[in-house]
Amino acid sequence: MKRKFDDNDDEFTSQGGDKRTNFDDENQDKIQTSKEVMKVAGEPSQPAPQESPQKSASKTKKKSPKKKKEGSPVTERGWANVKFLVRELEGHNDLVYAVACQGSTVISAGRDTMVKVWDADTGAEVRSLGGHTGTVTSLMILPHHVCQKLASQHDLNPESDKLALSGSTDCSIRLWCLNTGQTLRSIYTYNSVECLGLVGSCVVSGSDGGKVELWDLMSEESKSLFTTIGHDEAVTCIKVDGNFVVTTSADGLIKLWELRDKSLHTIYVSENVTSVSTSKPIANRDIKSLAYRNYIYYGDEGLNVKALDWKKGMVHKLKHHLGDFGSTGAMCTTGDLLVCAGYDLDNGLAYINFWSLPEEVYLATLNDQDTSRVMTMDCTTTEMGELRIVTGGQEVKVWDRISKTRYSPQDAVPIEFNCQFSTRAQDSDINSDDSETDDDAEIEARPHGRRRWSENSETDQQQAGWLGSWCTVV
Repeated sequence: MKRKFDDNDDEFTSQGGDKRTNFDDENQDKIQTSKEVMKVAGEPSQPAPQESPQKSASKTKKKSPKKKKEGSPVTERGWANVKFLVRELEGHNDLVYAVACQGSTVISAGRDTMVKVWDADTGAEVRSLGGHTGTVTSLMILPHHVCQKLASQHDLNPESDKLALSGSTDCSIRLWCLNTGQTLRSIYTYNSVECLGLVGSCVVSGSDGGKVELWDLMSEESKSLFTTIGHDEAVTCIKVDGNFVVTTSADGLIKLWELRDKSLHTIYVSENVTSVSTSKPIANRDIKSLAYRNYIYYGDEGLNVKALDWKKGMVHKLKHHLGDFGSTGAMCTTGDLLVCAGYDLDNGLAYINFWSLPEEVYLATLNDQDTSRVMTMDCTTTEMGELRIVTGGQEVKVWDRISKTRYSPQDAVPIEFNCQFSTRAQDSDINSDDSETDDDAEIEARPHGRRRWSENSETDQQQAGWLGSWCTVV
């Protein structure tokens, strides 16, 4: 029978009964006196239970916190025995620089100038959208509430029609209806478009000349609301969080903007950024990928994923490669996950690493041993609520996490846990000029980008404490 204990007395009472331990007459008198005092004071008449010293010691032991069993984050986060179903979407005849996904809808585009629409559940190509005359560098499926606002302007179904944006080196941004394949609007930008973002009902574009521009998507002519030369070199990435916009450049500079009064105001520039561990300056490189979630996460031609605390101007790193050369060509966040694509130059294969947010705990690695360099990535969820990742590069692939209640096919790819990714990332890129290699050492990653393999470091082989026992494939 479960019992209630009180620290102030030596008596205990049982739930569901009135049995008590035997006390001598003196103790009973004390208890009766205590009852009377409590009644006068308005306190409950139930006497505070007492317990023997042995019981008290036993209770103290029960109250002591249980020691948490040490184990792999893969197990703790529900990633044990997780598998992914990987499918390739075949249809492009050149490199793919942009993908976007929303539920079962996937769009992809690249150097062949075509925007292709796919059904991710079946892998079938739904339609191919022609109109651009240059490389398509950026794609975006608009959220439902924005589609509803635009539907009235173009005589569309506000509930079912999906709209998307594409940006190209042909100096245009196009608005598409994915249900019909129709071009609803074409915005001439006067500069090659390298990346796009959506802040409120406005489109943010970045050009190869460093120009950052804001367009009013709700006006029929999509007029320019704001334009500025935000960077000295090409704008490589744009990410939006609420009214805040992060832009990065080929010169390694990061800027944080705030949308106010239909214009962008600079609130941070990443000058004189230093390493948390060494307090030395961080080398600036062509930034290839970007994610924004409390910290500004970005990837370049270095071995590590960088996490910038822009309020302090400090960077810490997440270990992302085990060899001497590597590149982080794509990343995204979804829920409490940071998903990053790595590239092993030694074997020419790509893989995907997962970290939990905001803890930044390494969770797992996904590698099908058959994917070349990933240049773009997006995440969504399946109809079952499971994680779906879409990657682009030399191939377009859909990576679906398999529900535990669903049968796993024989060709499903299991995740791995490599304890070396849990070790501390080395600060090996203080002086980037000392470790440049020839441009021919790597494949083309962006139409505009500078090609450098500039981060050189030894692999940290030391295993971190309790993670040492989890170096095997899960």
